Amino acid sequence: MEADLHNVIKKVTILKDVHKQYIMCQLFRAIRFLHSGNVLHRDLKPSNVLLDADCRVKLADFGLARSLSSVHMIVIWMISSQLEDYPEGQNMPELTEYVATRWYRSPEILLAAKRYTKGVDMWSLGCILAEMLLGRALFPGTSTINQIERIMNTINRPSRNDIESIGLHLLMNLTMNKHILNLLI
Repeated sequence: MEADLHNVIKKVTILKDVHKQYIMCQLFRAIRFLHSGNVLHRDLKPSNVLLDADCRVKLADFGLARSLSSVHMIVIWMISSQLEDYPEGQNMPELTEYVATRWYRSPEILLAAKRYTKGVDMWSLGCILAEMLLGRALFPGTSTINQIERIMNTINRPSRNDIESIGLHLLMNLTMNKHILNLLI
């Protein structure tokens, strides 16, 4: 591979719209493939997207990737006995807190959720797409709190259902930090 996407984006004039479309199409296909095997990459960022001279993509750095094996998910579902919650990720396996460079982390990861879905990779892909289009990071937060502030200033505040789905343990953590709690409510 000749370059990573981060370095290509820095050279503003290199990527034409057709290149951006081709790169994103390949990224979506790669993530669809990973997710079809119940694997989360969890560290998608431009520097982990390698490109050759023909704009062919290879994903790199699977050090934080985790499996959401269907057997594991079924066991968790059986223990919880809540079929209706399963598709929404309520009973997903607990996963580690550290994932991805802050600028590409999904809100649920920034808020330290122990359970999350394949949506964390989709959020990262959206941030990568935005960066290709803008020529700069969409949410270049300087800290976790600043990252949440930047996101909240761009998108709508979460609904009460969204906040409740984060989980009691997280809400208790948020009450310790009134600033974050005020951002959410």
